[in-house]
This record gives sequence, C-alpha cells and structure tokens, in this order.
Amino acid sequence: MNQPESKPKQKGFPLSFRNLVQIGFALVTLYLGIKFIFFVNYVTNPSTAPAVSRPPGVEAFLPISALVSLRAWLGLGTFDTIHPAGLVIFLGAILISLLFKRAFCAWICPLGTLSEGLALLGRKIFKKNFILPEWLDYPLRSLKYILLAFFMIFIFWGMSPRAAYSFLQTPYNMIADVKMLTFFQNITWVGLSVIAGLVILSILIKHFWCRYLCPYGALLGIFSLISPWKITRQQDTCISCGKCRRACPHQLKVDKALRVYSPECTGCYNCVEACPVKGTLNFELPKKLHRFPSSLTIGATILAIWILLIGMAKVTGHWESAVTDEMYRVLVTQTEQFNP
Repeated sequence: MNQPESKPKQKGFPLSFRNLVQIGFALVTLYLGIKFIFFVNYVTNPSTAPAVSRPPGVEAFLPISALVSLRAWLGLGTFDTIHPAGLVIFLGAILISLLFKRAFCAWICPLGTLSEGLALLGRKIFKKNFILPEWLDYPLRSLKYILLAFFMIFIFWGMSPRAAYSFLQTPYNMIADVKMLTFFQNITWVGLSVIAGLVILSILIKHFWCRYLCPYGALLGIFSLISPWKITRQQDTCISCGKCRRACPHQLKVDKALRVYSPECTGCYNCVEACPVKGTLNFELPKKLHRFPSSLTIGATILAIWILLIGMAKVTGHWESAVTDEMYRVLVTQTEQFNP
C-alpha cells in the first residue's frame, strides 16, 4: 500500500512570502500616510512648508466615497474625478475577490496585517488566542454584514446615480481625506477608547475586526463566493490530522470540506502550508483544471494584477485627482474657519 508523500519540513526563515508581501504593503501605506501629512502641511502653510505632491493612494482609506463613486459610475457611466484612485483600488479589491477569494484581506489590506500582528502579540503574551464558542461566534459574524447592508441600502437604494455624483462634487467629499487625517490628529477620548478596545480584543481574539466588524471584508466575501479558485481537499490522501483547521485564521472546517466555499476564506494559504501531506490541499479550479501549487505563485499573480491595474489607471488618467492644490488650500482654510 502506497503511503502519502510527506512535505519536506520548512527550515530557517520564519516569514512566509505572504508575510513579506503584507509587510511591503504596510510600509507603502506608512509612506503614503507620512507623505500625505506633509502635503496637508504644505497646502495649509505654503509659504513655510516645502512643496509636496498629494499621494493618490491615500484614497484607499475612503471606502464610503469609493462606494458612492461606484454608484455614480454604474448609474451614469461617469468615472469619479475627485477620488479616482479610491474607486480603482476598490474595483481592484473586488476583482481579486472574484478570482482568488478574499485574498485582498490576507495579502494587501494593512488592517488585516495589523490584525494578524496583534493576534501574534496575543500568542506571545497568553501563549494562545482565545476562541469564542460557535453559539457566539456565528451571530457575531453577522455584524459586519449588517453594517454592509446599512451602507448598501443607504447608497444604492437611498441615492440616485445623479445624487451620488452630486455628492462626489461637494466640498465635504473633496477634502474627505483631510478630514480623515484631522480626525486622527484630534481624536477624542471616545474615539481613542473605541480604538483601544478593538486593539485589546484583537490581541485576545484572532482577527476580531476582520472577522466580526469589517463591512469591506463582508462585501469582498460575498463576491468571493463565485471565485472559481478554492481550497480543495483530496480525501484519499487526507490523514485527518486537523492541522489545516487549526492553521485557518477564521477557524473554517477545512478538514471536513472537499472544497471551501465559505465567504470567510481569504486564500491566505495557511492551511495548505500546514498540511503535512503533499498535494492534499490545493488552491485550484474545479476538476483540477489549474492549481496554484504554492503561496509564491498566487502571491506573484495577485501582485501582478494589482500593479497592472494601477498602471492602467495612471496611463488612462484615472488615478490623479482633479482637485488642485489651490482648491485644497481654499477648502481646508474654509473648514478651519467654521471649525476653529
């Protein structure tokens, strides 16, 4: 009788390719944030501060504006010119989810990276992350879908395409990125308490924000349901060790499913890399039409798609905002006058 072939043990380097990609995107996000702070300082103090261009990538943190942009684009065919990069990034996240499950969350999203880092800190402190019982876990998962439903109803049913487009042209939306920065620079004790609470819960419970509260992840999870690539288990070589289930950050029952359809799956490859039997778990199309044999191949594919999308947006003029530095200066000054 043939024995299943075991994987060679991994030695040395503690970080996976996915971890390196996550760290790379986190560093890019940090760079964009710092550059945006210098930009805001420039437009508010042009005579003393050095000139700095506005980084369009900061619009990734304006998901509500991107959702309104999507409403206007689908209804009128007019691509947003105020925060176009935000809509491009939003569409890119959806595209990746349509292809590779919620891989955006596991490979690109800096909040997902932060969440993983906090969970790791929790394991260092408490030697484990706490797991909620299923009777509590499943109802809490619905919270992010309730939040998503609120935004979808408000924007797609409560706003006409024309109203959505009009909102995009308002001064409020034009400097929504500045308002976001101002919120964190002048955060109240209430906001600080909420953030501190989420940090503590994320240390104790793995992926607390992503698992229970993120409406962005909920939307991508819905799109991921029709993703052709899914984690697939070969029943004839599975030894039922349960390592895949324990490695899954969302506690999915990978060891019981032939194909993982759950919207919670992020294509993180943790289960595939934890499986001790080569070829038992794969990220593949139905009927083995094509598979990604390693996290390196899927990660490289996701990176290529992401870079290509942003490159196309830049070439076609759908990346830079139409709001000039002078317009920013005027709008920010007016806001400061009304909110001393």
